Amino acid sequence: MSSEFDKRVEEFFRTYKDRGMKKWAGFYLSDHTAKINQEQCRRDTVYVKKKTMSQKDIRAMLMRSFGEHRKVSVQLKELSVDNDLQADIVGFVEGYQEDTAIISRNLVLIEDINHIEFIE
Repeated sequence: MSSEFDKRVEEFFRTYKDRGMKKWAGFYLSDHTAKINQEQCRRDTVYVKKKTMSQKDIRAMLMRSFGEHRKVSVQLKELSVDNDLQADIVGFVEGYQEDTAIISRNLVLIEDINHIEFIE
């Protein structure tokens, strides 16, 4: 003896046609598109070369940043594989020696620094 509910369920599955992956394509596509757009935006970002500073001025800024625990933005001379400037290293000077500095866990040769400035 079948109930009305059982009859409806049976009828549903008899006529149901699964759309397969089509039903998931919208979810995948929107996430995938967002990731592609984010990556494209990152690639399209162009960094402008800042004024080249002397080694003396760079060392003074590093020392002051380390002593006063001030946040800095450091632009390196090194170019990417596409021959573009890389994003600035932003953070605190965690250590400083004669020829190297540690800025936000990045070991940086002082001779590789093009420009450094304080960030509020």
